[in-house]
Amino acid sequence: MTARTARTEGATGVTGVIWLVRRQQRAFLWTFAALVVALAGYIVWQRVEMVGYLRDHGIDGCADWRTYCRGKRISASVRGSGPLADAYFHVYDVYRPRLLNTGWLLLALPVVAGIFVGAPLIARELESGTYRLVWTQSVSRPRWLAARLALPATALVVGTAVLAALYTWWWRTARAITVTDVAWGTSVPFDASGPALVSLTVLCFLIGAALGLVIRRTLPAMAATLAATVGVLYGLSALRPYLMPTRTMVSDADGDFGAIPQHVFYTSWRGMDNGYLTRTGQKIPWDRCSMDDWAAWNRCLARLGATKRGYEEFHPASHFWPLQWIETGICLAAALALAAFCAWWIRRRPA
Repeated sequence: MTARTARTEGATGVTGVIWLVRRQQRAFLWTFAALVVALAGYIVWQRVEMVGYLRDHGIDGCADWRTYCRGKRISASVRGSGPLADAYFHVYDVYRPRLLNTGWLLLALPVVAGIFVGAPLIARELESGTYRLVWTQSVSRPRWLAARLALPATALVVGTAVLAALYTWWWRTARAITVTDVAWGTSVPFDASGPALVSLTVLCFLIGAALGLVIRRTLPAMAATLAATVGVLYGLSALRPYLMPTRTMVSDADGDFGAIPQHVFYTSWRGMDNGYLTRTGQKIPWDRCSMDDWAAWNRCLARLGATKRGYEEFHPASHFWPLQWIETGICLAAALALAAFCAWWIRRRPA
């Protein structure tokens, strides 16, 4: 038996399909590997450089930068007010934008995975008709589909897991100094770090594959995937505040939240709901009254019995990882449902 004959016979089985898929996906695999290496190197470099700057200027670990840093009082609200404040603003101006921009770049990976990897993966085969060659061999449709999905899905999981871990490592180091004004529950950093990024990438990839399987045309499938993935990102962002019960912080009688420990105040995800309390403790959201006219707004609050005591709903920092795993579970459950749908659809589709 010649080597060419052996290869031809092998191509009629499962191993042949895997070999074929691997060859077809070589460009994607090498491109994605290069992207992961480049982004990972950039994140490590930026994190090491930032930590070195914090250490050299004596502001590492200064989470309470607004008042004291290593026992020294600083005025971090005014540039040029001292070396510690100047060092802080340098970190804020230089490393903060890099951190956030990298997060948005990572958040684009699920969208790109759905549009440019998932959608064309099956749609191109159905559109060109090349699927018929494999389907007439000894490989069943479900096995063909599994072989098509498994390799890119595995690469996406491994690559995004590496990038999510490194970005989480960078973010948690920079959190106390550079991004205290950025809520950790927003899309960046939440969806760009931890298992959320991995599960979101898998979900978007399978959304693209499922739409490509149904639509059977590459460009329409890519357009539909773009709309669907953007909708998923928006939906998760809107749903996230309600995945766990929030806690409530209450001000003093003058509306001052100064009694709240700063490590709680500045590390929490706030802003889900806020307003004023009545004398009986009833909550009145600040937007309960129209704010078109301040005088009318104050009269409306007085009519409702609002006092100066304010309240604010928040998620403490301890909710970060539970929310990560809850969102991960939602994404993976949806991904499994899509995979099952693809397997069902490929069986019922006529040859």
